[in-house]
Amino acid sequence: MKLRHITQAAMIGLLITGTSQITLAKDQAPASDEVIAVVNGTNVTLGDVQIYLSSKAATGAPVDPGNVLNEYINRELIKQAALKAGIDKEADFKKAMEIQRTTLLVNAMLSKKMDKVDLSDAALKKEYNEQIKSAPQEEYKARHILVKTEDEAKEIIKSLEDGTDFVKLAKEKSIGPSGPNGGDLGWFKSTTMVPEFADAVATLKDGEITKAPVKTQFGWHVIKLEETRKVDPPSFDSMKDKLRSIVANKAIQNYLSELHKNAKIELKQPAGDKAK
Repeated sequence: MKLRHITQAAMIGLLITGTSQITLAKDQAPASDEVIAVVNGTNVTLGDVQIYLSSKAATGAPVDPGNVLNEYINRELIKQAALKAGIDKEADFKKAMEIQRTTLLVNAMLSKKMDKVDLSDAALKKEYNEQIKSAPQEEYKARHILVKTEDEAKEIIKSLEDGTDFVKLAKEKSIGPSGPNGGDLGWFKSTTMVPEFADAVATLKDGEITKAPVKTQFGWHVIKLEETRKVDPPSFDSMKDKLRSIVANKAIQNYLSELHKNAKIELKQPAGDKAK
């Protein structure tokens, strides 16, 4: 079909790029309520296809510019068949629709709230200063020997105190992936390690070995701190995207706290649990 001399391919090009791929006068540009197809008596407008295209692009799904209208028509045909079969009257479908409705309402409400969030450079700079203040100021270079039991770790510490080479023992005894490399962990920040390990490293001076085994979820560690160095914080510009997310998430959490504060919430014990 033709629409003011615009072919389907050109129409889809308009949907993808936002501008026609052919020369058009202003009064030739199709409006969003322009009907571009009729399926069993149901009008399909340019706006309908644009919304479908946007929702598909938002999911990261691949878009075939020459097939978008056909895809929409196929969906409309299946939708009509589903309505004819009464699927919209089924309980499971109604429940799924209510979940989708809730999702749309939640997203719409959060979107309204986000429109009011201050994401100016001044606001981001304030958050940046807070993040930098709490960020690790040092990096560590360390080795460790990981074993299954505390007694094994104690024996290793005794061997080290007697002068046994740390690298040699790590290669022989450590069950960790760094064992073959002499327990070398390279340079790391405290935030990249489990808390028990990071806390132990922070108490050591360069060249020192832990006096007692350190227990983590992985087993028992004997740690040697080789070197410490100061680190420069990341630049404001390099963190801008992350800062926007942090500020937005804080705004959402504050909004949720406000809702909870003013809400009456009663948790019910499941019937199955009452019998236990």
